[in-house]
Order: sequence, then structure tokens, then C-alpha cells
Amino acid sequence: MSRRSSPNNKVLLDTSFLLPILGFETSSRVMRAFQRLNSYKLYYNDISVLEALWKIAKTIKGTEEELSRIKEGIRALRDTVRYAPIDEEAVKNAMHMYRLGHRDMVDNLLYSIAISKGLKLLTVDDRLVEFVKRRNLPRDNIVTPEELE
Repeated sequence: MSRRSSPNNKVLLDTSFLLPILGFETSSRVMRAFQRLNSYKLYYNDISVLEALWKIAKTIKGTEEELSRIKEGIRALRDTVRYAPIDEEAVKNAMHMYRLGHRDMVDNLLYSIAISKGLKLLTVDDRLVEFVKRRNLPRDNIVTPEELE
């Protein structure tokens, strides 16, 4: 089966897609995308884990149940999703994006890791997608849930 967006099926998950794995609800747009990810090889980076924990910390009380759910989610993430590390090429490209005007370094790094590792960044961040288009950066390294097959 050929994919409209890529000759491969390797996807780097943006932070929004880690939240459900860590046991927390997110948008229906993200949840619907999970139904289409069965045939994809999934990747993550620890920078997304950190960003997810920032978001989670703002919403939880810190009960044992919540902390246990997060620990189980981290374990599940490490056991089932491949790791895509930050490399020199990704850092260089992320800094270039920052100089071009995109001030979210987490997004810049994730997008740049996807490029350097030959992955697609799966994101619901329409501002990032628009920036990539506006600055004529490679659009084929970014995919939205609606573009998944």
C-alpha cells in the first residue's frame, strides 16, 4: 500500500500524541489519529516527554493514582515506541528555523529531528505547518492527522 505523504511509514510523534500514552486526554483530532497509526512505525524524543510533563503538571493534583498512570505511560512509551535522538543536523536546522522567526524550539527540534532521521513529524500544530509552508521548508517531513492513511 502506498502512502500519499511518504514512501515510508515512520512517524515522529509530536507532544500532543504522547499525552494519551501517558494517560491524559487530549483533543479528538489527536484521538482519531491513533486509530490510523497501526501501520506506522512510531518514534518519540525525550523533549516531547518533557513538554508533555509540563502540560500534565499544570492539570493534576499529584495523587498516587495520577503519578502511577504517568509512570505506566512512560514505561509503555519506552517499550512500544522507538527513540529518535537529537543530532547535530537537527540542532543546526532548529536554530535556523528560530532565526527565520519560529520561536518554539520544541517544535523546531522535533521538525528537525524528523528531517535528519528521515521521519515525518505528526503534529496538530497548524502554526508550525503554516510556518513551514511560508518559509518554503520541506513540507514532506510534516504530516497532520488528516493526512494519515
